[in-house]
Amino acid sequence: MLKTFLINLERRPDRLMFVKQQLENLNIAFERVNAVDGNCLTDEQKAFFNQKRFALECKRKAVNGEIGCALSHQTVWQRMVDENIPYALILEDDVQLKPELLSLLADEKNFQSFDFLNLTLKRPFYDIDVAAVNSCIAQKQFVRPRFWQLVRRRLWRFMESKAIVRWKIFRLHMLCNHMIACECDIAPSLACCYIVSLQGAKNMLQASKNLFYPIDKVWHYSGGRLKEAFLVEPLAFQNLDSDIPHRVRFKLTLGQKIKRFFLKGRHWQRHFDVVKMYGWTRL
Repeated sequence: MLKTFLINLERRPDRLMFVKQQLENLNIAFERVNAVDGNCLTDEQKAFFNQKRFALECKRKAVNGEIGCALSHQTVWQRMVDENIPYALILEDDVQLKPELLSLLADEKNFQSFDFLNLTLKRPFYDIDVAAVNSCIAQKQFVRPRFWQLVRRRLWRFMESKAIVRWKIFRLHMLCNHMIACECDIAPSLACCYIVSLQGAKNMLQASKNLFYPIDKVWHYSGGRLKEAFLVEPLAFQNLDSDIPHRVRFKLTLGQKIKRFFLKGRHWQRHFDVVKMYGWTRL
C-alpha cells in the first residue's frame, strides 16, 4: 500500500481522531507527522518566506499559520527525499475521504503516471464540465487537440470553461472504477489530499525555498517538467474550518499595483516546461 502521511498539530487531537477513524475504516495504514505550529515559529523558520512578494501576489500578509503549514509539507517532502520514497499520499487533518479512495490506491498504475495528483477540487475556481469530459471519451479524444483542429478543440475548451481560473487540460486518463484523471496546467490548489512522486517532492522543495505564495500553489511554480493532474470526481474534501485564521486583505498602493501587474502569477519555469512537454501547438 502507498506510504501515507497525515499532517496534524499536536494541540489538535480532535482532528487526528477525525481522520484516523476514516483511514482505519478504509484499512489504510498511516504515519502521523507533527505539524509545525504557526504560533511557535522562530525567526529562522520564517526566513524563507518572502513577505513583500507575498503581499503583491495575494494582497495580504502571510500569517504564521500559513508559514507553519508550508514547513509541515516541506517536512514530508524532505522525508520522501531522505528515505527515497517513490510515491506518497499526503493528508491534512481536516480532510473528508470517500470510500473509493481505497480502490485508487490499490493499483499503483492509477497514480504512477503523475508527479502530482490532487484528489480534491476547489470549486468553483477549479471546475470541469463532466458532460464534455464524457463526450470527449465517447469520441476517443484523450489528448488536447492542436490549435488548427477547430471542431475538436471547441469541445475540449468547453470542458475547461467552467473553471474561474484559466487552465489547460492536456490529456485524459482512464483509471480503475471509471475514475478519470485530467493531466493539466495549472493543477488545482488545496493541499488537504494529494499524491506526489519523489521527483515532485524534490522539485517542490526547490520551488518553496523562497516562498511568496500559499504552499498549496507550489506546484504552479515547480520546475522539472512535472506531470500534474486532478480527478474529475474528487475523492476528498476539506471538511472542517481552517486552522489558519486572520487572513485579511488590504488595498495596495499605486507602486504595489504596478509591481503586481508585472509579477503576479508569473510561473515562467512551469510555462517553459509545459511547452516542452506538450508542444506549443496544443497550448
